[in-house]
Amino acid sequence: MGKKSLGLILIILITLVCCAGCGGDLQTNNTSQDKKSEAGAGKAYAAVKKIIEPGQLISRTEAESFTGEKLKEGLCDEKTAVGMKKCFYGSTNADSANFFQISIQQSLFMPQTALESGQTPKNIFDHTKKILSEGRIDLKGLGDEAFIGTIALHILKGDFYITIRLGNPNGKENKKELEAAGRKALENLDSLLI
Repeated sequence: MGKKSLGLILIILITLVCCAGCGGDLQTNNTSQDKKSEAGAGKAYAAVKKIIEPGQLISRTEAESFTGEKLKEGLCDEKTAVGMKKCFYGSTNADSANFFQISIQQSLFMPQTALESGQTPKNIFDHTKKILSEGRIDLKGLGDEAFIGTIALHILKGDFYITIRLGNPNGKENKKELEAAGRKALENLDSLLI
């Protein structure tokens, strides 16, 4: 296997780990763009010249409409190696395991070295889709491509790869809510791209 293939596999594994849970060093409402200088000048969708934050795609109030309960302020994290920003909204009810998590990967937030090695949100989406082929539910009418795989909704829209999880480990049971959340995230993304 070549270095590019090993690097791509590593990036995909990191992405899946990041999407799989709420662990890591999360910080409440971290909208800092300190790492912007590390990001490359990748091909942004439309004329977007700024990095999109996950809280811009789904706010806490909007997330509450999909979970059906009150949620805490978002805990945000980022993984610049794969151009990912993530926001986790946990339940205010200590007895509830309900949550809402959204992540967005974008070339504008990726390091130049990743872009030069051929990494893009579309490449990561395509490889994730291939890896999650077993049991995957392909969806029509959400972005350029979308599917439910493992426990998340995966959407590709232009140069953006969006992942949404609802507080149920079975994405098939949350299909209706995931699709509604995906439509809202895309609606909000479109308004940011104007």
